[in-house]
Amino acid sequence: MFYFNLYDDKKLKGLKQSEKIEIVNSAVKLFRKDKPINISRRLLIMFLWCGIPALVILILFNFGLAIGWFALSILILGIKTANDESAEIEPYLDKVLK
Repeated sequence: MFYFNLYDDKKLKGLKQSEKIEIVNSAVKLFRKDKPINISRRLLIMFLWCGIPALVILILFNFGLAIGWFALSILILGIKTANDESAEIEPYLDKVLK
């Protein structure tokens, strides 16, 4: 996903990009074992922040603009969610690096 903050962590300095990706993915997997994704909550958030505005744009303007908004808002929501979770995943980087 979009865990940009984790790739720039000072513990991962000096590693190749492919190694960073592998370490971050392993840390995310460990995090997901302890705290799985709440699918119903994620779908509700996606509907509220992406679906309703896209529906309003569809009614007011046109289909193309609504689809564009929907896709862009899902991308932004994914980046924001990953950024918010990065602080919780940082301790799992230590577990993967040991």
